[in-house]
Amino acid sequence: MTGAGATFATSRPLEDWLSAEREAGRLAGAVLEVRQAGKPVCLRAFGAKDSTGSDAKWETVYWIASMTKPIVSVAAMALVERGVLALGDEVQSFIPGFGRRGVLCRDGAIMEALRPPVILDLLTHVSGVTYGQFGDADIHARYLEQGVYDFFSDNERMADRLAELPLLHQPGTVFEYGMSTDLLGRVIEVVTGTTLDCALQELVLAPLGMHRTRFIPVLGTIAELPPSPTQRALAPPFSADQTWFSGGGGLTSTVSDYMCFAEMLRLGGALGGTRILRRETVGLMLQNHLPAGIGYGAYTGALGITAPWSGTGLGFGLGLAVRTRRSADLPGGLGEFLWPGVSGANFWVDPENALTAVFLTHAPEHRAQHRIGFRKAVYAGLDQDGRHAL
Repeated sequence: MTGAGATFATSRPLEDWLSAEREAGRLAGAVLEVRQAGKPVCLRAFGAKDSTGSDAKWETVYWIASMTKPIVSVAAMALVERGVLALGDEVQSFIPGFGRRGVLCRDGAIMEALRPPVILDLLTHVSGVTYGQFGDADIHARYLEQGVYDFFSDNERMADRLAELPLLHQPGTVFEYGMSTDLLGRVIEVVTGTTLDCALQELVLAPLGMHRTRFIPVLGTIAELPPSPTQRALAPPFSADQTWFSGGGGLTSTVSDYMCFAEMLRLGGALGGTRILRRETVGLMLQNHLPAGIGYGAYTGALGITAPWSGTGLGFGLGLAVRTRRSADLPGGLGEFLWPGVSGANFWVDPENALTAVFLTHAPEHRAQHRIGFRKAVYAGLDQDGRHAL
């Protein structure tokens, strides 16, 4: 656990952890940055970028996968601030027919939804939507058959295909990690009248100077993705003919770009004189919105230390996990917020200790170990004056 106000004193534990991961063959290359009170205290770019032996550099681009979700969620909240979107709006107002196919029961029967899914449900993953790739039930097979995860489709067709399927749970009753943020991306398109990539540029990326964050990276800038089941199932092709921009996991970015985004949230919605969200809006995002008695979908446990349930001390806000109590097993401050990506990327912000950490790599098969190892190594470098203990 972590007390308030500890100072980052040494990067030695982090250096030791990185060396051990490289020697074990679990980390071919990565770029990371840790800041305290806005000042860099550790920056590293190391290892190979690709099979040619080219080195990873500070500007190397990585697939950030589900770290896309907080960016899309911030864009949605910017539209809420403008008064063109509301958390209580029904999703079917933007995606015709969504939620009208009912709720799939365990016996295969279809039950009528007790209420329609709303925008808040998409932000908190309680909409009843799942991922087709993570499960072997009939509904998961139907997701795959329907082609909802198709990088040569688009957000409109993705949403229309999801609207043809029943929900897995009654809206608002179960945290089911899935394609809710992809649907939110489509809502953003409908509200703004433009594609998701253009909307994100206008609402978040361009104002923050995140010029290397995009769905299709500049040729030759992205680190090579290792061949793996995860990569084959989930990674975009990053090719010029790609037409689906996944709001749930399609962006690529750099450490410096994502650090700007994370610091903007730490500072209450503004960075360098540019305001993206009002402070009170950020405060709303960083509250736990999962009600007492919420159920959890079968895949939740696979989220490991980032699962928003009692064992981790985490809840879930609007687009990212938030720490509601200290954990004896995992260091972190109260009020911390975070989210990782299946690619191996992860970030967290600990306002209590003024820490912001971003770690980008392509190591999907070792992502669980890296989320724990990176975090513990950073906190092991804080001062040991009684305010911090692992």
